[in-house]
Amino acid sequence: MNKKKFVAIAMSSLLAVSALAMFAGCGGGNGGSTEALVSRVCYDNIPGDGISIPDSATHITVEGIASHKEFTSDGKEAASGSVAKVEGNTVTAVSRGYVLLTVAGGATVRVDVEPAYVTNPDNEYKTGDDSQSSNMLGGTHDPSFIEVEENGQPAYYLFSTGWAQGNEIRKSTDLIYWQYLGKATSTATKLDKIVAWVGEPNKTTSPDGEASLQWWAPDIVPARNGGYWLYTCCVSNITHAQEFGNCSMACIVLFHSDSLQPGSFEYQGVLMQSAIPGTEGPTSDNVNSIDPQIIYTPDGRMFMAYGSFGSGDWMLELDPATGLRTDNFYKGGADAEFLTPQEVRAQREKFISDGYRDVFANEGEYVHEYYGRMISLGNMEAPVIARHDNVVMTDENGKQLAGPKTYYYSMHSYNGLAEHYQMWGGRSEDVFGTYRSVYGTAESYGIVSNSSPSAANNYGNKYMGRFSWSDKTSNNIDIILPGHNDLFTNSVGTNLAAYITRSLAYGSQTTGGYKGGFVSQVHQYYLNSLGHIVINPNRYGGEVNRAVSEQELFKYTEDRTFKMVVMNNDDDLKVSVEVKLEEGGKVTSEGDEIGTWKMYGDGYIYFHFTNTEAIDMLYASEETTFYGVVRPAWLEDQNRSGFTITCMGATKYDDPTDYGNNRSMAMFMNNVSTMEGRDSEGDRLAKV
Repeated sequence: MNKKKFVAIAMSSLLAVSALAMFAGCGGGNGGSTEALVSRVCYDNIPGDGISIPDSATHITVEGIASHKEFTSDGKEAASGSVAKVEGNTVTAVSRGYVLLTVAGGATVRVDVEPAYVTNPDNEYKTGDDSQSSNMLGGTHDPSFIEVEENGQPAYYLFSTGWAQGNEIRKSTDLIYWQYLGKATSTATKLDKIVAWVGEPNKTTSPDGEASLQWWAPDIVPARNGGYWLYTCCVSNITHAQEFGNCSMACIVLFHSDSLQPGSFEYQGVLMQSAIPGTEGPTSDNVNSIDPQIIYTPDGRMFMAYGSFGSGDWMLELDPATGLRTDNFYKGGADAEFLTPQEVRAQREKFISDGYRDVFANEGEYVHEYYGRMISLGNMEAPVIARHDNVVMTDENGKQLAGPKTYYYSMHSYNGLAEHYQMWGGRSEDVFGTYRSVYGTAESYGIVSNSSPSAANNYGNKYMGRFSWSDKTSNNIDIILPGHNDLFTNSVGTNLAAYITRSLAYGSQTTGGYKGGFVSQVHQYYLNSLGHIVINPNRYGGEVNRAVSEQELFKYTEDRTFKMVVMNNDDDLKVSVEVKLEEGGKVTSEGDEIGTWKMYGDGYIYFHFTNTEAIDMLYASEETTFYGVVRPAWLEDQNRSGFTITCMGATKYDDPTDYGNNRSMAMFMNNVSTMEGRDSEGDRLAKV
């Protein structure tokens, strides 16, 4: 479970739910979640269309049901049988709402009931929204999620960069609409040691060119002994003179609160410092103390990924009892003294003298006593690690290849925020790595690493870059500079990726020729049958994670037509082209056969292309084979309900040293949807 970031309902609820309840229904199916404490089932909200939703999506079995109550989605008690039929130990979905089941021993299990086909979420961006007034995360940078239970229902808190005074806090009950609550800390929060290191006061505003402590990308997690830990980075707004040059000053620090309320977080200690001269530039051999992210192993060990830029990203082991480092640095918690700039700089000299780049590139491993263990190499920042347990890998013929296993998945933001952000990463069976591409092998092959946009030695899996849908309904859904993301699994097993990008709906801000203000977006992600992450290219609109059958996919697809986007090892804008998934398993482009497709298993899909030259971006991807999933989605390019296909390249070259094994590229498809009108409850399946 990604970071274990939800605050658990009583564990007795977990024990009461059968294996079917935990992994079937609308919330699972990817083998990615092992601790679903509540569950989700779907009802057919387009009845009479000749399509039968699979029983695995509409039914769930819960052992030992003694009684139950039903509620509408807004929390009002509903008549028995109106939300779900409960017969024996089986719960069958009827209409939107939720059911609270009392099971043997008195534990309560919650079952959410959602429509099988997503309806209009009414989540269009509004021009002029700013960071705090927007309920669509306009202006929000560097998101981090946590889920808690409030009044018997899930609530989500999002912590993000706050610039001056403290990190920003927002709240949502549906992951679509967000309310700004305030800053995690206040000007009254005791920050003496941080202020002294950064060299700037904690102001309420941060004008350009003035000294004002900056609060950048945080991570929020439950604390072992109660309350919440906020890991954040405090950064200088201007450079400060040191004996080795004018430096950007930064540190990663820990705060704690008994609640998630603004102004309630208190300083607990420091974990990392950096002082980087401006003359050395962002791509130099430095480790920047920014962008902390927490991950746990199944045995309860705790780690912090962080960094960086020029050198790559790093990981430290933490004490799960204190949330601080396990080694001999910074003993004493909140009373621990910071290192001096000279001491911090000496740590840098050590890892340069070690020849860390060559060691990591050749062996996939480098450990430093202060920085910890390298997990990636080169120009990148904002690492996030997700853990998925019981992952079973199968091929397109249903043959089991491996598993069940625990895998760790890394994502990193390659290149600069202003102009070239992209989301890359890899997979490993060990939390420390080595993280590699789909077919990255031993030694140096496929190790997550980056030099510059389009460089031949950019390795790993590219999950998302700049793209746009052709014939779209608005300019607002171009994905420009995606990066600095969080990976999060909620209590019903829905996997979510939140990241920052740009949208023209938020103004005409221009950096490096790219227009649009920054905004955070939330998307679902899944695991394909090979056990690799694939991201839904559409914003989350409340859609359920369920398998889609071939019958329903093509019933609601115009002339079997799809819009296709394929990622490349560059930062050029990719604009979708149309392809058709023909009967008999052929893929065609402008009437010519270019490959084959096959749906199989629990909503999985396989592609093999034999004529990649027909589509420029497909040819440039260096991929011929993709594995993915088919899922419901709200298609922003068409403003209607439909289906999306999201895949990761898996083109295996016979020679393990072949450059093609070093990286894999994502591919996205939206169907040209024919859904229209309203569903059985009067909700719109299309905006118009």
